[in-house]
Amino acid sequence: MADSEIIFKATKDSLILIMNEELSFDTIYNEIGKKLATAGKFFRGASLAVKYRGRKLSEEEIGIICELMTEKTEASVSSFEEDVASETIVSDKKENTAKEQEHAKQDKEMEDEHNIDSKTILNGREEEGITKFYRGTVRSGQLISFDGNVVILGDVNPGAEILASGNIIVMGCLRGTVHAGMYGNDKAIVASLNLQPVQLRIANIITRPPDEQVLKAPAVPEIAFVKDDMIYIERFLSQK
Repeated sequence: MADSEIIFKATKDSLILIMNEELSFDTIYNEIGKKLATAGKFFRGASLAVKYRGRKLSEEEIGIICELMTEKTEASVSSFEEDVASETIVSDKKENTAKEQEHAKQDKEMEDEHNIDSKTILNGREEEGITKFYRGTVRSGQLISFDGNVVILGDVNPGAEILASGNIIVMGCLRGTVHAGMYGNDKAIVASLNLQPVQLRIANIITRPPDEQVLKAPAVPEIAFVKDDMIYIERFLSQK
């Protein structure tokens, strides 16, 4: 976790807090405060069941973090416990397994199939950082939340939601709700082969399609980015 010492992940039933095992409590406290200062309003009025991984916490430290989360989010913390069923978190990457190598090959094949390079899409707007790849269709009711960039190798259906602290790239049709730069990063981008979101948000700026969308035919790859406190959408691949 060298690139991100504190990570929040939202699941259907809980909010997971992942901490580097080597961090001091003061650092953990300060980093949580910084993240919740910008993202806390999304939890306002909610009841949070929190699970934590990585660094061990004392009862006193748990109480202090609960108070901080309540203060920053205006939510109630219904529970705060160690996620003992989670996989062990390690700081250093292990050797690549055959499965990981196959996944990397599939990711490259997907990019080649659509004539897309994720580095080209970013076009210098944002550093690559940590990236989560999701293969398949994200369906209604599903939520993907990641502290980093998210690349969807498939479609995002209406009713699905993608949250990322970095960029969001959909190598398919984007018809759900997306929020890139969710901690206030207005340098983040959203890109898709077919951009038709129900709601698109970058940092604290929101855009929605008109009530009656003009049909776009054929669909073209587009990129959304922030400029002068507004979200702009333009093509990112030249037409053949």
